Amino acid sequence: MRSAFIEKNYLVIFFSLIPIFLLTYRSWSSIILIFGCVFCIAYFIFTKNFLNATDIFSGNRKFLIAGLAMLAAPTVAVFASSYLRSEFNDYEFDSPSRFLLASVFLLFAIKTRADISKYLQYTIPIALIITFLHQIIFQQPKLWGVDRMSTYFADPLVFGYISLTFGLISFASINLISKDSLPLVLTKISGFGIGIYLSIMSGSRTGWFAVPVIVVILWLDKFRASIHKINIRYTFVLISLATVFLVLTFTLSSTSKERLNLAFQEFSQYSWNGIAPDTSTGQRITFIRIASDLLVKHPVSGVGDTARQSFDIPENVSKYASPASIHMALHSGFHNQIVTNAIRYGIFGGVAAIMLFFVPLLIFIHQYKKGTSMNRYNSLIGIIFTVCFFVSSLSTEVFDLKYMASFYAVMISLLCASAISSTISSNPELSDGLTSINT
Repeated sequence: MRSAFIEKNYLVIFFSLIPIFLLTYRSWSSIILIFGCVFCIAYFIFTKNFLNATDIFSGNRKFLIAGLAMLAAPTVAVFASSYLRSEFNDYEFDSPSRFLLASVFLLFAIKTRADISKYLQYTIPIALIITFLHQIIFQQPKLWGVDRMSTYFADPLVFGYISLTFGLISFASINLISKDSLPLVLTKISGFGIGIYLSIMSGSRTGWFAVPVIVVILWLDKFRASIHKINIRYTFVLISLATVFLVLTFTLSSTSKERLNLAFQEFSQYSWNGIAPDTSTGQRITFIRIASDLLVKHPVSGVGDTARQSFDIPENVSKYASPASIHMALHSGFHNQIVTNAIRYGIFGGVAAIMLFFVPLLIFIHQYKKGTSMNRYNSLIGIIFTVCFFVSSLSTEVFDLKYMASFYAVMISLLCASAISSTISSNPELSDGLTSINT
């Protein structure tokens, strides 16, 4: 029993390494995904536990089904859209299939009562420290401008919202699972500071509007307040304080202040008559207008991968969108994950993208209320992770890049499973393993 218990934990530790080189080595998350799938399947085969699903379904049936449906939804959406368009292209299944593969992680983690946040509290701040050192030691190609921090493959938007997400999780994990030692507290605080710094230096505004929401969530968690007991005035004060924190953070950074001021200026100067200006904010507005016209014309089937498919663009689009904006929307996406998915794969794609955000959130919120320690802290980390990605998805595609699809698929599967898992005492196999170790 002892060896079986240790082997399971070795696998969970391996999975928790996925943040480590996410921003410094392009294929890192895909390596974890592929090898993780092999290891999970090998575990089920060699332990002969795959067919014994009683403990997987017991008490977790609705959450397991919801999680599996969420992970299958992107592939189903592409298949349904391709069938309706009578056009199947293997490259369209690339990123969606990574979510399908991650279902193995979900089954493994629920089966073994994995506790992923127990290890993420170390690997996430370490990942930020490694990324910071990578920026200092190795000269980075300035593919997106000399004033925007990034790496050779991670653009400033990805670099920025991932750094911010990791920084917030580092902060939230302080004394969350147990009383942290002083070195661990300092590591997590360093991770938080580095995450904020890297995000600001990326020059990206993506994801920052999640900060007030996360501050409120952490405040409510600190006082264990239930949603239905929250006073409206008290909530307003919390949101106001979080907003002040966000404003001060941007004000203290000249780069962030310039980017924010520029965004307001571009929004106010946007022209709704004639060809709209090709500014950063202006193009995002234009992309939504293009998307709405395409959705009206192809609401169910979608048009497929807009960068590779040929289709008829509505005539009125050229009346307000410049050729540059049209080209960027079709080849780089509409800077909104749900909208882009809906354009490509119709209503199925839009629903699939929504499920990837809101199914985990519903699971995390429900499991957080259960009150057990493991349920609570895994759910809290899961909520922060999902909220940051959802807010970021409103201004950029977060699943288009294969390494990001692999990362989110693995992380959300493990976090959902760890939040769903019952206490370890309910698993006789693991309980025996713990007993043998303690004796």
